This record gives sequence, C-alpha cells and structure tokens, in this order.
Amino acid sequence: MSQTKKYLLIFILAAIALTPLGLIAEGPAWGEWSAEEIQAMIGYVPQSIEQTKPLIAAFIPDYEISGVSALVSTWISAAIGAGLLFAVMAIIKKSAKRAS
Repeated sequence: MSQTKKYLLIFILAAIALTPLGLIAEGPAWGEWSAEEIQAMIGYVPQSIEQTKPLIAAFIPDYEISGVSALVSTWISAAIGAGLLFAVMAIIKKSAKRAS
C-alpha cells in the first residue's frame, strides 16, 4: 500500500471513529434539514425540495438501526457510507481505465 493510500485510509477511519460526536450536538446536522426546518429558517420551502421529497428515502433513517445503540448505529452508518463511496469510486476508476 502506498504512503498516500495509507494516510487516506487512516483519515477515513478517524472520520468514521469521530462520527458519533454529532450525537452531542443539538438539532440536525448541517445540510440535513427537513422541509419543516427549512420553512422555519428561510420562510419557505424551495419547489425543488417539495418535488423531490417523496422520492428520497434514507437508507438508514436518522442513522439509527433498531435494536442497536445510537453510537454503534452511527458507526455502522458511517462505515456503510464510506464503503459505498469506495465502491462507486472503484467502478468509476475501472470504467475510466477501460475507456482509455
């Protein structure tokens, strides 16, 4: 493993480990507002949000898995998210190599 990949892996693992710090904060995470919260903040809900609202469903709603503690659920959510990101990047890399 190259030095760059090693540092990147350490950074990602640290980010996953620190993810539960968000449980300490009150309110939603930045950018994860509901339509109601946006309404309260800016006075209206943009039409694009209203149109896409029924189409978007969270894979793990509120980062909570029933029967698992909030801390562990958050770690699992972070690991799944990182894994999906790596999978997408690997697919893009593979298809880019084929194209060239």
